[in-house]
Amino acid sequence: MRIAYVTSQFPFGPGEAFLEAEAAALAELCEEVLVVPARPKSVENRYPGLRARSIRLPPYAPRTLVLAAGEALRSPVRAMSLLVRLIGLRYRLAAKLKNLVLYPKALAVASVLRSERVEHIHAHWLSTPSTIAYLASELTGIPWSCTAHRFDIFEENLLPAKLASARFVRAISARNRALVVARGNGSSPERCTVLHMGVSLRGVSPEPREQTCLRLVCAASLVPVKGHRYLIEALARLRDRGLSFHCDVIGDGPLHGAIARQITETRLGPFVRLRGSVPHESLLAELMAGVYDVAVLASTESGMDFEGIPVALMEAMAAGLPCVATCTGSIPELIDEDCGSLLVPQRDALALAAAINAFADPARRSAAGHLARRRIAHAFDVREITERLYRMMSAV
Repeated sequence: MRIAYVTSQFPFGPGEAFLEAEAAALAELCEEVLVVPARPKSVENRYPGLRARSIRLPPYAPRTLVLAAGEALRSPVRAMSLLVRLIGLRYRLAAKLKNLVLYPKALAVASVLRSERVEHIHAHWLSTPSTIAYLASELTGIPWSCTAHRFDIFEENLLPAKLASARFVRAISARNRALVVARGNGSSPERCTVLHMGVSLRGVSPEPREQTCLRLVCAASLVPVKGHRYLIEALARLRDRGLSFHCDVIGDGPLHGAIARQITETRLGPFVRLRGSVPHESLLAELMAGVYDVAVLASTESGMDFEGIPVALMEAMAAGLPCVATCTGSIPELIDEDCGSLLVPQRDALALAAAINAFADPARRSAAGHLARRRIAHAFDVREITERLYRMMSAV
């Protein structure tokens, strides 16, 4: 089976590193996977080892426009009716403008997928990547599906039309499925199913050693929903209690300056390091090499801004690290009472500090780490999840 895999920027950009494991697993199951980013950010393919062919079509590159013109001439009535649909349907103006900007790209993608004899199109995100997949499917007759993550659900980008058109919509959590169905205005809720994202079970970190310093890692973009300010508050409490620890904060974002100032103001410089962006493969190698003891994520929730199921937590658990996280978003669908990791209320630095301190005991860390990895193997193994996804794509 030949499958087109439509992304936002992967593999031509720094985002969506979490798609690598699924794309690789899908490539092992298919005759060929063609990765088509909606908006490639770079010229360089950041995942040269990926066993999938990438098709880079910048939205207004000459080749893209030539392909788009050819597709419009091939099916002028159909192409025009889809343009009228994009303009005429009632949905958010911001989403409508983004769709119109990418309309030529969708025509070009349709042309390429037809010539490549693609049999199914799968898009990540209910936003513009799924618009491209939707339009390409309408033009070519190739069936399509998509994965709904989190913020894209609230964009309200042709959601009822996409639900009615897609073979299925995969939500990455039960909570997000409920949101998709609620915002789909009753359009084909039976086509929306829950299938988590998965991670690779590559290896496990060494057994915890007797040591004086607890090594923490927080891998998350420096944005408000990740709750770094509460993590820094919790770490200051632990320092004042005399716990020996070191925390690496991995990631970048608009709050870098504010977080750096908070670290300085709380005199946590010797205990907390802002490492910035770290290559995904390097971070995975560090997790499996036993560089860290515990993964921490202090996420918050406010209105439409909340977590899905963070891949950073899944990857840490897959390497045998216990996690401390907050009871927000869809995180409770990952960290349950039997997985050894701990959930605390959001915005509660005291509870966060207590949970981190609980893993100062190497024996408890070891037992919790085994349970964490078992949880991933049971419900979040990317190979098993991708096999299910492939069967859904292949179903007639």
